[in-house]
Amino acid sequence: MPKTYIPGRHEPETPSSAFLYFLREALRRIWVSKRTSFVAVAMISMSLLILGTFLLVSANLARGVAQWQGRSRMNVFFEPEVSAEQIRGVEGFLASHPDLSRRHFVSSEEALARFKTHFTNLTEVVGQLDQNPFPPSFDVDVTPATVQSAAFARDVTALKAMPGVEQVQFDWEWLERLKRLVNLINLAGIIAGGVLAVAAAFTIANVIRLTMMLYHEEIEIMRLVGATERIIRGPFLIEGIVQGTLGALLAVGLLYVTFEVAKRAIAPSASLLWGFMFLGFLPWQKIAALIAGGMLAGWIGSWLSVRESSEETA
Repeated sequence: MPKTYIPGRHEPETPSSAFLYFLREALRRIWVSKRTSFVAVAMISMSLLILGTFLLVSANLARGVAQWQGRSRMNVFFEPEVSAEQIRGVEGFLASHPDLSRRHFVSSEEALARFKTHFTNLTEVVGQLDQNPFPPSFDVDVTPATVQSAAFARDVTALKAMPGVEQVQFDWEWLERLKRLVNLINLAGIIAGGVLAVAAAFTIANVIRLTMMLYHEEIEIMRLVGATERIIRGPFLIEGIVQGTLGALLAVGLLYVTFEVAKRAIAPSASLLWGFMFLGFLPWQKIAALIAGGMLAGWIGSWLSVRESSEETA
């Protein structure tokens, strides 16, 4: 039976030519319906941008945790009215314990200078105070093995009870809190991004549905002349995937530009915020996951539309 020719259409015969046909038709329809297509792309982009922001924050916090992992430090803070004799007593106690002997005395002036270096935005606030609010302290480097020993716990208890000592803090405690914060940020990002991705998929579904209504007569003619459902559905499925991909690429691009601008404009190079929030951009695995997520949302949206259309036809 000879093939029926439709002006302006060429029904592909091989898988490669079929895909090219689907892609060409999808791009043409996106261009024709560019306003509605822009809404779908914007929804995908917004959802993935929010998810990407959460992932970027958690990734940099995780990098900060990894940098500090294995480095254990204990901080012995003195009372504001501590005497020189009490400081010497604590120093003698630390020196007499080999596991605590790697120490560095931090005067009130040095503590203030550190604060101004790490928190430059609060320098003026501290400068308005009548006196230096930072007490002297000892920074004590300890090994992870030491931390796990029973002797270390006894030494810390004795250290806390010494005259002039106000507080003993451990950096691995806030590292554990930071790890929990990273997990919480990841969970919040997945939930927020997932909800918006579902909304974006339904937006794409509505856009594809409108496109199918626009091409309703053409679709009916294709069915009458014997075009298969695969040939009819293919361009619409590819259209949704293209919209999702464009939205994902736009989200990654906006996230990267925002990151670079913030890196140069917000935090100075010496700030503590810089060291944690601007360690680097998203790794390629997460970028690929964002793009794949956009493609998946686009495919789901277009699949819902063509499935509904097929059921109505049946």
